[in-house]
Amino acid sequence: MYAEQLKESIGGVIGSFVLKNGEITETDLGRNLGFVTQSILYLSEAVTETKDLKRLSIFGVNRSLSVYFYSKYILGVLITPTANLQLLNLMVRRILEAPERAEEPEEPSSAFENQIPYFDIPRDEVLPNVPEYARQVLEFVDGNRTIRDIIEQSSLSPEVVLDVIMSYRRSSVLHYKS
Repeated sequence: MYAEQLKESIGGVIGSFVLKNGEITETDLGRNLGFVTQSILYLSEAVTETKDLKRLSIFGVNRSLSVYFYSKYILGVLITPTANLQLLNLMVRRILEAPERAEEPEEPSSAFENQIPYFDIPRDEVLPNVPEYARQVLEFVDGNRTIRDIIEQSSLSPEVVLDVIMSYRRSSVLHYKS
């Protein structure tokens, strides 16, 4: 899920992995990452005895590895030299802060799931300009379906569906019927 978001949003991302409490929860690199992740965990443990560790970057000629540390999560991203590091930093921060936001819902879920989102501009103008993962959610927004219906019809996880809806609501593209 996160790997797909990074690849679609940022050019130059080769792949990524997510560690939660030291265990790989997601990867699209397809390689045995045991040595790399154990080395990162060891380095993290050694450094955090004296200082905080937020980011680790290893630069190579053809590829670089950026590793981000946040609470119990570690996100490693393999990138090419042409990748936009500022955009990568922004996206990674959003990804790593998302699990904490998910634990504290903004609205009661039953009331929220019964909301009916709609676009304030024509849907045909919105859909071509959004990433593929967001399009898989926004294609179901028609002003008649509730968020619960959209979650059921989308092939993505409920967390991703809610994240997309909330993101486009914050950007004032989506509104809720009263």
